[in-house]
Amino acid sequence: MKISLLAPVILSLMIISCSGEKPQIVLSSPEAFAYSLDEGWELNATVIASGFQQNEDDNDNYLISVSYSLDLVTPLDSLSRVDFGNIEKSQADEEFIDVMIESQIELNKRFPKGDYKLIFYATDNFSNTKDTALVKFEISDE
Repeated sequence: MKISLLAPVILSLMIISCSGEKPQIVLSSPEAFAYSLDEGWELNATVIASGFQQNEDDNDNYLISVSYSLDLVTPLDSLSRVDFGNIEKSQADEEFIDVMIESQIELNKRFPKGDYKLIFYATDNFSNTKDTALVKFEISDE
């Protein structure tokens, strides 16, 4: 008799625990452009991160932690980790919808004109999920 009463409760708990979606970081809308400086170019790049896990602290603030790095593919070479960092934020009242990853990189005159690729890598430090995004841009005289 006790087993038959516990079975529906255990089954319900298993269904609830299995039905929750696990967080998965997603990168979207990557953008990059370079503009001319006297000494070369300044590269500005952004990407939107969403889907990351959010933890709550003792004060009911939502916490996120996202690490990122960027690789640059030039017409002549590939450069790893031209920028990197960690975004740790907290906010009260409501969960984060997304977070903007922003980068500014100075490129000297030795970087040739031509077609470039910038690759964003991001890791959600709470769920250990990862995603990448690629954006193409051009360095030219204009």
